[in-house]
Formats: sequence, structure tokens, C-alpha cells
Amino acid sequence: MMISKQWIQRGVLCGLLLGGVVGCSMVSNPSVSQVAPTDHAGLVAWYDNEAAQLRQKAKDMEIMQQRYIKEPHLSHMEGRNAPKFNMVQHCNNLIGTYTKAAEEADDLSRGHRSMLK
Repeated sequence: MMISKQWIQRGVLCGLLLGGVVGCSMVSNPSVSQVAPTDHAGLVAWYDNEAAQLRQKAKDMEIMQQRYIKEPHLSHMEGRNAPKFNMVQHCNNLIGTYTKAAEEADDLSRGHRSMLK
């Protein structure tokens, strides 16, 4: 019984980590075929959209962090091969990363918006 519980916990942990990797890999620059270099209006829209998506990811991560705070047993794994990291801190790191990326997207959007005039 204890071994199957460990496998389930490890599977959930791997799923969370893979979800984070996939989420981070989806943040990319617009392809050249989507937006011409002189299409500042298109770049403004793209960066505004990216900033909104990144802020939503930060909010989702805050919700996850609060759940780990309220239910610490979700992030606690026992055993010799258990991971040695804090899920609350991990969520906090991702919140900071998403927030910083959203701010950078806002800066880029402002830059291209100023080129429209």
C-alpha cells in the first residue's frame, strides 16, 4: 500500500513539473510570418496579449501556492528518495518569473506603442 502511494505522489509531482515546463515553453516571440517588423500595432496587440496570459498564469500559481499553504500534506512526501524542495517556495518563484515576464511584455508593448505615433 505504501509503495503505490509513493508512486502516485511521484506521478503527481512529475505531472506538475511537466505542466510547468510546457507552460513556460508556450511563452515565445511572435513568428516573423505573423508580424512584420514595421507592424507596430500588431506587436502592441501581441505583447498586450502575452502580458495578460502571463498575469493569468501568475494568478493561477498564487491559487496553487495558497492551496499548498492551507494543505501542506499535498507537498509533503516521505521516503528516502523524496524530493527536497518546498512547493510553496517553488510556486512563489514561478509567480515572480511570470510577473517579471508580464512586466517585460508591457515594456515592449509601450515601446512599440510609442513608435505608432
